Amino acid sequence: MDRQEALSLETRWGNEDRWIECLIQPAPASVLLSFVDVTKRRRLARMGEGHREVLTGIAGQHPLKESLERIAHLHEELNPGGLCSLVLADKDRKRILHGAAPSLPDSYNRAIHGLPIGDQEGSCGTAIWRRERIIVADIANDPLWIKHRDIALRHGLHACWSTPVFGSDGEAIGTFAVYYREVREPSAFELGCIDQMLTITAIAIESARLIEKVRERDGFFELSFDIYCVVDTGAGYIAQANPAFSRLTGHSEAELCGTPYVEFIHPDDLDLVARAVGMLRSTDDRVQDVVYRFRCHDGSYRWISWTAVVAEDGRAFAVGRDITAGRQVEADLAHAASHDAVTRLPHRLVFETQLEALLVDESRPVWVLLLGIDRFQVINEFMGHLVGDEVLRRIAARLRDSLDAGARIARFAGDEFVIALGSPHRGPVVELAERLRSVVAEPMECHDYQLMLSASVGISRSPEHGQHSQDLLCHAEAAMIRAKRRGRDGICEFSVEHMKDTEDRLLLGRNLRGAIERGELSLHYQSQHRASDHRLSGFEALLRWDNPELGALSPARFIPIAETMGMMSKIGAWVLDQACRQARTWLDAGHVDFRIAINISAQELQQSSFVKTVMAALQRHSVPANVLDIELTESSLMENVERVRIALTELKAFGIRLSLDDFGTGYSSLAYLRQFPIDKLKIDQRFVRGLPFNDDDAAIAKTIIAMGHQLRMVVAAEGVETAEQAEFLGAIGCDELQGFHLGLPVRAELAALSFEFDDSPGACVKGGR
Repeated sequence: MDRQEALSLETRWGNEDRWIECLIQPAPASVLLSFVDVTKRRRLARMGEGHREVLTGIAGQHPLKESLERIAHLHEELNPGGLCSLVLADKDRKRILHGAAPSLPDSYNRAIHGLPIGDQEGSCGTAIWRRERIIVADIANDPLWIKHRDIALRHGLHACWSTPVFGSDGEAIGTFAVYYREVREPSAFELGCIDQMLTITAIAIESARLIEKVRERDGFFELSFDIYCVVDTGAGYIAQANPAFSRLTGHSEAELCGTPYVEFIHPDDLDLVARAVGMLRSTDDRVQDVVYRFRCHDGSYRWISWTAVVAEDGRAFAVGRDITAGRQVEADLAHAASHDAVTRLPHRLVFETQLEALLVDESRPVWVLLLGIDRFQVINEFMGHLVGDEVLRRIAARLRDSLDAGARIARFAGDEFVIALGSPHRGPVVELAERLRSVVAEPMECHDYQLMLSASVGISRSPEHGQHSQDLLCHAEAAMIRAKRRGRDGICEFSVEHMKDTEDRLLLGRNLRGAIERGELSLHYQSQHRASDHRLSGFEALLRWDNPELGALSPARFIPIAETMGMMSKIGAWVLDQACRQARTWLDAGHVDFRIAINISAQELQQSSFVKTVMAALQRHSVPANVLDIELTESSLMENVERVRIALTELKAFGIRLSLDDFGTGYSSLAYLRQFPIDKLKIDQRFVRGLPFNDDDAAIAKTIIAMGHQLRMVVAAEGVETAEQAEFLGAIGCDELQGFHLGLPVRAELAALSFEFDDSPGACVKGGR
């Protein structure tokens, strides 16, 4: 084996089907294997393949029901367990009509056919009425289904999410609904899949309706023969034309008959017409379906399909049908198959073909720029997808207008755009990246909002970062992600270090799976103390990972990977259980008046079962709720604000304490902070490090303490490493302290010593770094 060969293998991880790509690389006396999770790429590829199949059917004028069933099957393939139902709005938008639902019982489809559109008319009728997505996780108990719940429950349907499908005129023409046979909320991936299906569904419905209109009109023409003429093939003139021909073209009969007919024909179609006339030289010769463009009086062209037969005198009798609208439909479908409906930019697959063409010339480097809009999900969440689509349209236009000649642009995915260009020098490419960032940052007035956006750009180039489109796109995406991690609103070029970091993350990800089962995770406990007298008030449980191959790893390295892999719910449940188990041990030993704080990620907080998981752990170990302190970050509160507020209110009602960690480093506002039942603010250690000598840090600490007390919250400081810091914080009113000066993170058996020495101020477990 003298070259790299790639083998794609499918394996099952957990409850998901994952695609793993195995790369086999020969090396001296050995073979190197590397594995890459390409599930997302495979799903995107299957989505693109499915869309092409649907568009091919639409272009072939297949029945609408067939196209909708293809769409439904595609969604169900990507989301096992979901039962897809596509319904249409009738002409007056008063009732829903069954479109396609291949996996639902026919009796159910018949039952909902003709139901009213309105508020509290199930998920679909309400979604069209309100012009917004309706998520019903529990049909049996949701007021929107009060009129129709018996129909659904009788057929074993317990959840239904319905998203309106909008036509080109902005009106709702149907809905994309997904049923489940159990009570459940949708995941972000499932909602993303639905969103990606909306455009193709709208194309299918509108194309079917337009084609039906065209067929009705064409049928009328075929029956009535409204357009006809007699052509003298020898002289090259139209001998006679009927009034309908004049109405269609705008030419009078005198103009039609007084001008050589070749002057009406589009220059590109002259050879085609000459061959057709050449076939009409003898009696009974006939030509059919000769299609060419005929010039009208206003200079425009109409597509006309002709059928002609020649008589004994050499004259041809021709009947024509205007098929311009049909040709336009074909052109629109071809454009839809290759372009994004929102931005009108080429699809990714078209872009990849263009990129491969640029890479053919190996003498000239090809650059790929991947631009992602920062925090775009906030626009969709708080302003709606209609505003989000309008923003994407405007940004696409700005980016397109900013490109140099020869550059290619496409919508990559969601809020990401990709640009490719050939350039021998780096300077112009970086200048282009800065220019693109600048046009995104220009203020945008949109639906009574003024938006200020920013963008992160990742750059890769051939041949250093790859000689194939997939390699360059992958590496540009990795660079863009790094730019976002650096703080967003910046440019990052891919490098060898990035490649090593990617490989390192893959290695960590492979080892992280199964770490709980192998007993590699553990909790260390760092003591927390009252600022006034340094008496013990509790502990923070800190996660540690000790892997035999990789050694001791800090959470800063593996937690982001766990979040990316969707493992935080499992890891978080383990941390919660272990912390409650330890609390029970200390309670049984006679220790009282302490709390254990655990950190909760945004991923865990978004789980609909999070509150139940917390309460189950407390009950399993018979731990009072007031022993548990849940620490959250500002950013986690900002994702799905209403859901988070409800979850935290439930936890607070049970007696669990809630703390806001790393306060001052996020981007939430005080207006949002007041919505949540927070008990404690923890001043981020970055503002503690310079105390008491840094005036800015001192001012920030005093402000946070004053604000927290005004909101009736306890204020704690973390990262306290010196006696001077502890004394200063106590003097300005800080309530609690945590840091190396007071106690190191240690295993539970050593942390228990803090109880024994609690009567001696400052005598808890200490140590240096």
